[in-house]
Amino acid sequence: MEHNLWYDDETQIIHLQFTRDYLTSDVEDIRKVMNDLVAGKPYRQMVIQISKTAKVENRETREKSNQLLKDFDISHVAFIGGSAANRMIAKVMLKTGALKIQGDFFKTIDQGVEWIMSKR
Repeated sequence: MEHNLWYDDETQIIHLQFTRDYLTSDVEDIRKVMNDLVAGKPYRQMVIQISKTAKVENRETREKSNQLLKDFDISHVAFIGGSAANRMIAKVMLKTGALKIQGDFFKTIDQGVEWIMSKR
């Protein structure tokens, strides 16, 4: 997998850092890694760094990503960075209920982590 995905034991938060455009084929790679990452973990919260993501491939990619978050019972997502277009798409999905999670947007990882930890 070309993107970076890890679990921070100190904060108990899953981190996903996109390193390029986000493609439909990436979703299954992320799912495979997530299976191991979340096993036995008390919290299902994520920081997603979208600063290096120029675009999300298509609607299918968004739909499969939404399902992935649902399948792993992710409750909160802090989105870090990102283009105006990507933030707008994510905001619409959050506001319309297409994403069934609580999410917000932050400039720094520390701000996102602080927000997530305040939700416990």
